[in-house]
Amino acid sequence: MKKGVFKNAAALCSSPKVTLYLLLALAAVSVFGTLEGAAEQGRYDLYYQSIWYRLLLAALAVNLVSCTLKTFRRNFRDRSRFMAAMDEVSEVEADTVIERGRQSLFPQLESQGYRLYVSGDRCLAERGRLGRWGSTVVHCSCLLIMVGALASELGFVGTRFIYVGQQDNRVLDWKIQSERELRFTVRLDDFKAQYYPIDLQITAYRPESHEPLQTWTTREGERFDLPGSGLSAEVVSFDPFTRELYLKILRDEAVLGDYRAGVGEHTYHEGFDAGVVLYPTAFRDPILKQTYSHVTILENGRTVRQGEISINHPLVHRGVSIYQTAFERDKFGFWYVGFQFSRDPGKPLVWAGCVTLTLGLLLAFGVPYRVVAISSAVESCRLRAIRGFGGVSGRLVFERLTAALKGG
Repeated sequence: MKKGVFKNAAALCSSPKVTLYLLLALAAVSVFGTLEGAAEQGRYDLYYQSIWYRLLLAALAVNLVSCTLKTFRRNFRDRSRFMAAMDEVSEVEADTVIERGRQSLFPQLESQGYRLYVSGDRCLAERGRLGRWGSTVVHCSCLLIMVGALASELGFVGTRFIYVGQQDNRVLDWKIQSERELRFTVRLDDFKAQYYPIDLQITAYRPESHEPLQTWTTREGERFDLPGSGLSAEVVSFDPFTRELYLKILRDEAVLGDYRAGVGEHTYHEGFDAGVVLYPTAFRDPILKQTYSHVTILENGRTVRQGEISINHPLVHRGVSIYQTAFERDKFGFWYVGFQFSRDPGKPLVWAGCVTLTLGLLLAFGVPYRVVAISSAVESCRLRAIRGFGGVSGRLVFERLTAALKGG
């Protein structure tokens, strides 16, 4: 009685129908979790972190484990089952008899990619054995992804703002809402923001009367001729935050000196005397292109690593990915940068599961598994399609195989 109950429970756990119902339930919850109350805060915890959603995932994991074990048993028992199936109904209407002995038939089967397993006067010819394992690889990949997602709970995500020239070894952990100490210290050495070329208006004034002489609209890398001096100026850079303009003064191709100027309250000029005063008078709103944070990683007061962090290019140290998420200047003009620190121990497992999942699907659908049973006599062989020859297309494949074998 107990054995029958256990057998029924195992059959239920490994049932494809149970898999389908669980996937439909998870899909329904995901739809409601995405659409219902889109503006409501905390819906992620309400749906995806709830105990009943996790129970559905646990049930799916048990179902996948049962299905995986079932496919393992099936694959390892294939040959004994197929040998026994030689006396059962075939996938084609009737066996095919070839008037040739096994000694001349078997080499031709091997030349077409079949591997032979002989037992007395019976033989199994297999082709595409790897394809048989495709579904098993898919099951194992899904389990690996689920284990990786579970392992991610052991990680953390935290943030910290650091000023240029300062360092810190603590972050605010989002999950526990308190500070967490890192196993290393991060020092922000420098920060630079790079913008797409900014359309810039520069005006030249007389030094004595401050009378405007000429206005140019230009951008970084371009030149303009200064009035009445035979000189020209090349725009090297313009900082939209400090509104500081950096020019090079040239005569023909020879660089005579540098010129720096500001706008508004920061107005000043220094360097080579170009005969005029140059100020940036207007500029188009800048469009950010990239940001760069140069950091140093320290352990026990010693520098162990230096690197650059930019958008979509984090720095990884001791399994912790350091992302740059924000930047700003305070009212005194000092830069500070917001960093996100994340550690996800399950990430390699999830990526490995995705790769093997793709491999399993390619094996399952791209490598057809076919088995032919052969009963041999002295001068003839009887062929029966055991696996992989179902349907119209499968029968055509079997007919082509037997026609090729009959033709010698």
